Amino acid sequence: MTSSLDKKMVLKADEVVWREVGDELVVLELGTSTYLTLNGTAKYLWLTLAEGATVGELVKSLAARYGISDEQARIDASSFINALTARGLIDLDS
Repeated sequence: MTSSLDKKMVLKADEVVWREVGDELVVLELGTSTYLTLNGTAKYLWLTLAEGATVGELVKSLAARYGISDEQARIDASSFINALTARGLIDLDS
């Protein structure tokens, strides 16, 4: 049985375009013409999701990169994933 931590997620690349501008990532949602500006952890998570990742992979990677606890990494990753899911920008990789 596959847990929710093992499901690979990907960004809906056909619904967004993005560019790195200095330390930030500027994202345009094509359907709503809404711009998002991501920096720090959000930028890192976005770029990781662009290649596809499970929640478990995001948590492990985030904890290692920023030297934070797995618990804090899980909170941060879950919050980010929930925000992108609410905007319709994440799909489960099939």
